[in-house]
Amino acid sequence: MNDAVGTVDRRQGLGQSAESVIAIALLCVCAAAGLAAWLLSGDELPELAADNSAIAKVTSVQGDKKLQSEEQAVLAAWQNRLDGEFSQREQNLRQQAQLVTMQQQSEALAMAQASAEAAGRAAEVAEARARNAEKERLLALAKIRENAVDTSVNKPAAASKQAASKPSEVSESLALATTVPASIDWNSCARPEYPDESVRFGQQGTVTMSFLVDAEGKPADGKIVDSSGTRRLDYRALSALSRCQFEPERVNGKAVASLAQVRFTWKLTR
Repeated sequence: MNDAVGTVDRRQGLGQSAESVIAIALLCVCAAAGLAAWLLSGDELPELAADNSAIAKVTSVQGDKKLQSEEQAVLAAWQNRLDGEFSQREQNLRQQAQLVTMQQQSEALAMAQASAEAAGRAAEVAEARARNAEKERLLALAKIRENAVDTSVNKPAAASKQAASKPSEVSESLALATTVPASIDWNSCARPEYPDESVRFGQQGTVTMSFLVDAEGKPADGKIVDSSGTRRLDYRALSALSRCQFEPERVNGKAVASLAQVRFTWKLTR
């Protein structure tokens, strides 16, 4: 009886031991499977993550390069547009400067033509005045000569009477019958100033002028008798000397109207 009980106990103990071994084996198998799965999952995940990171990096680099190329293209287009606008503006400014220069040149030419025409008209007026002055001078000389003839005709009788009564007085009057020609008073006016154009072109010469000087020494009807070779110098001298005061011609000490000639020399000093 005891043996049977002991046998049953041993069988039960062996059964429990077998179950424990099986359970442990199953646990080991599960652990091995889990470890294998973990190992497999741990090897593949880094590779996939690395591949995804590389793909992302490549995509990012490509995107940056594309964006940079697009920015460079936009900048190049703006640069070309700005260069074109600057070139057009510079060309417009150059054209405006040329137009202004041409306008100034045309205005200067018009002014030069106007001044030349004015000078021509002034010369014509001066020549007309000179012709009128010559006529008046001739008339004045004719009157002076007529007066001189009248006085010379009327004086013989008186002179003969005086000669019969006072011979010494007649000799003195004949001694005083002298003529002092008219002369210009340089202290009464300013000398002619050299024209800038004549200085620039080196123009020189001597001009001879004639004036009808009255008994008070005032000149009138100036005229160019002998030119210096330059009309500008001639009329500058004539205009200046027309403002001068003259010492009138004196006959027997008496001031009379006469025709006076004056020479003026234009000379450049180096």
